[in-house]
Amino acid sequence: RSTAVMHHCYLEDREHAGIIGSGSDGGRLVCNSMGKATLFALESLSSRGTLFIAPGDVVYPGMVIGENAKAGDLEVNPVRAKKVDNMRTQSKEEKMYLSPPKRMSVEELIGYMNEDEVIEVTPLSVRLRKLELDSGVRERAAR
Repeated sequence: RSTAVMHHCYLEDREHAGIIGSGSDGGRLVCNSMGKATLFALESLSSRGTLFIAPGDVVYPGMVIGENAKAGDLEVNPVRAKKVDNMRTQSKEEKMYLSPPKRMSVEELIGYMNEDEVIEVTPLSVRLRKLELDSGVRERAAR
């Protein structure tokens, strides 16, 4: 056992300063389909903003998979597969590169989330998702 010294310094009472902002001007990249995220789809989505998921992660509709570079939420499809055909071209043979996903802890997600989002904590992962998973209901509620 050990001992500790605690110190507290009280400054003053203040008025409520308002809601803590999310710290970002951009919107969210919201998944619109269920399945495993593919490298092909995530590579094209990486130009739209910062991704929170990696290829092979299981996603579902309403899950926030990244931060949009522009304002407003954007519905995206991260499970889109590459078309398979028997023709070879130079552009299809290129290797795809993807920056590592931005992983956040529960504390970081609490400061990052908006009012219409919730944090989903499971034994295997910590995810951010919309409160309403159905995109049609979200659009009607926004009006």
